[in-house]
Amino acid sequence: MDEKKNVSLSKRDVNKVIARWYITTEMSLNFERMQSIAFTYALIPALKKLYPNKEDMIPVLQRHMELFNTNATAGGLILGTTWAMEEEIANDPDSMPGQAVVAVKTGLMGPVAAFGDSFSAGTLTTLVILASCSLAQQGSIAGFFLLLLGTLITLFELIFTTKLTYTKGRSAIKDIMSSKLMNDVIEGANILGMGMMGALSASMVTLNIALQANFGESVLSVQDKIDAIMPGILSLGVLMIYYYLISKKHVSVAKLVIATLVFGVVTAAIGLF
Repeated sequence: MDEKKNVSLSKRDVNKVIARWYITTEMSLNFERMQSIAFTYALIPALKKLYPNKEDMIPVLQRHMELFNTNATAGGLILGTTWAMEEEIANDPDSMPGQAVVAVKTGLMGPVAAFGDSFSAGTLTTLVILASCSLAQQGSIAGFFLLLLGTLITLFELIFTTKLTYTKGRSAIKDIMSSKLMNDVIEGANILGMGMMGALSASMVTLNIALQANFGESVLSVQDKIDAIMPGILSLGVLMIYYYLISKKHVSVAKLVIATLVFGVVTAAIGLF
């Protein structure tokens, strides 16, 4: 059994992590890992304090490099919860498995993104930008200050949600552990996370056959016939092929991206897709 410690993060550590996340959250956005690079980079100041031994920090960094994507400002809800869990594990490695952190992160990123995208980005930010543009068109400098105010409001949202979940998250996690609900929480988060991964794949992977046959006044579309059998079966097929190549054949993502671009250009030129 690993020795228990009593390490906690200072306000300065917390502010560093928040600043790093806010600045870099969209800078490293990519299709392979989405925001995971920014999330991991943001956690580094805290992880260095929680894991002074670099060897202990390696598996922690690896689990946070798994695909992650959510709303930047509402993402503080996940950021604070993750800190609380990592702090709990660092102080008592037997308190919960590291995979529990990944499960909670994955399970929360969809609901948090839905809240943040609808309220913060879709409503608040949109209204502020529209009002700022209207004032700017009239030649008023108030448009700039209104836009700045909107940015400060969303920044405050990030700071508030992060610190709230970090502070309350520790006690909540202890309650969950003491009531023996962690297995249910992990299982539920995993199920929700798998659902989110499926939804992301369905929305981001598309493949349509452009072949058509003319029979007088009627047109036979190959894609329509395939959709009548099972909508999205081609996209699912592409996803399974890529999964097989990456997981079983260990083909690099960079090679797949280049191959996909070449395949797309060639098949589009001949009118297949």
